[in-house]
Amino acid sequence: MKKTIATTLVIAAFCSTATAQEQPRTETPSAAKNIVAGKLELAAVLAEVREKNPDLKAAAAVTKAARSRIKQSYILKDPVIEFERMYTPSGNSFLSDAGERNIAISQEIENPYKLLQRRNVAKDEHAFYSSLYDSKARELAAKAKAVFYEYYMAARAEQIYNETVDVLRGFSKIAEAKYSVGKASQSDAIKAQVELSRMLNMLVTVRQEKETAAAMLNALMDRDTLAPLPPPEELEPSLPGASYEDLRAAALASNPGLKAYSIKAAQAERRLSLSKAEYLPDFMLLYRKRKAPGSEMNNTYDVSLGLTVPLWFSKQNAMVKEAGADREMARAEYKAAGNELASDLREADIKARSSMRLVDLYRGSVIPQAEEALKIAQSGYQAEKADFMDLLDAQRTLLDFRMDYYRYIVDCHTWLARVEQLTGELK
Repeated sequence: MKKTIATTLVIAAFCSTATAQEQPRTETPSAAKNIVAGKLELAAVLAEVREKNPDLKAAAAVTKAARSRIKQSYILKDPVIEFERMYTPSGNSFLSDAGERNIAISQEIENPYKLLQRRNVAKDEHAFYSSLYDSKARELAAKAKAVFYEYYMAARAEQIYNETVDVLRGFSKIAEAKYSVGKASQSDAIKAQVELSRMLNMLVTVRQEKETAAAMLNALMDRDTLAPLPPPEELEPSLPGASYEDLRAAALASNPGLKAYSIKAAQAERRLSLSKAEYLPDFMLLYRKRKAPGSEMNNTYDVSLGLTVPLWFSKQNAMVKEAGADREMARAEYKAAGNELASDLREADIKARSSMRLVDLYRGSVIPQAEEALKIAQSGYQAEKADFMDLLDAQRTLLDFRMDYYRYIVDCHTWLARVEQLTGELK
């Protein structure tokens, strides 16, 4: 019972401290300025990631390459120029003694319907990689947010442990003073020192976690991993106003990953049409200009039009079957991706709302009660109405509740970031 009361007091004290330390932040248009001075703002981190992250630059380059392949898909092949020397007497030079000197130009012309389908397939490919780029950008944004929240949690934990160390030092002085006048046992002072040492070890650990998170953030922003980062801004979670049904509709309409699967299915349909177009003939156009010794043949020209004959239908049949199977696979993948998207969004929405309820509970009820319980425990020990272990239990409970409070804030923001990632354009 005493431990429960002490825990409640700890939470209350923690909430009061956190509220007192919150400072209003000023928005700065320069992302780099926010990185090096003042508070580290999440918006500045995301701007740096969008601008400098190498993985995102690579995805942009792939998209650009896919766009350049559109023209390549439907431009005709290079024409062929032939220089003919005909009817050269034996022993003479074909360069000067040929009976006929002809110039021929030929152009292979692929069936226009095939060219149209190839162009559409290339456009779909570009749209596919564009959607993958958008998906990559959102994935990196979500990752940057998650790492930022780790950095935030480590910074808040460091602050809590520093404050707890100061409290324990005060407890140690009280125990030593009471022991010196014979009102407490020596074990109270020893327990205070042991608890202080444990807290100092935890402080070292959390500082290492903070450095690790800072290095990961710098890497995402393409900065030196040892570059210093200012303290993180304060986080205040707020749930999206939209219902799950609205979120799901937005996700199905705007999620770039799902769009990529949709484009892939459309591209598979076009590839099937292209494979069927292989039954159609292609063309060959030829123009020949002739120089001959006789007046009848001299300065005459020839024009011919040829076409391919798709005789070996087994090849085209196999291509159609392959494209049909690819289409069925693409449709199934799109359906599976939509189901997974709806399921992931439901999980993220539920957990974000659950974490938000816990944040409100700790901030509005549990923490104030815990703060009052801690005061009671401390007053009881000083008045010799409670033993030292009751005071330590209250302090430990306060520490746990303060840590839990910030963990719930981080959990809420993490799941909200997941909701934003899945819903596409919806913020």
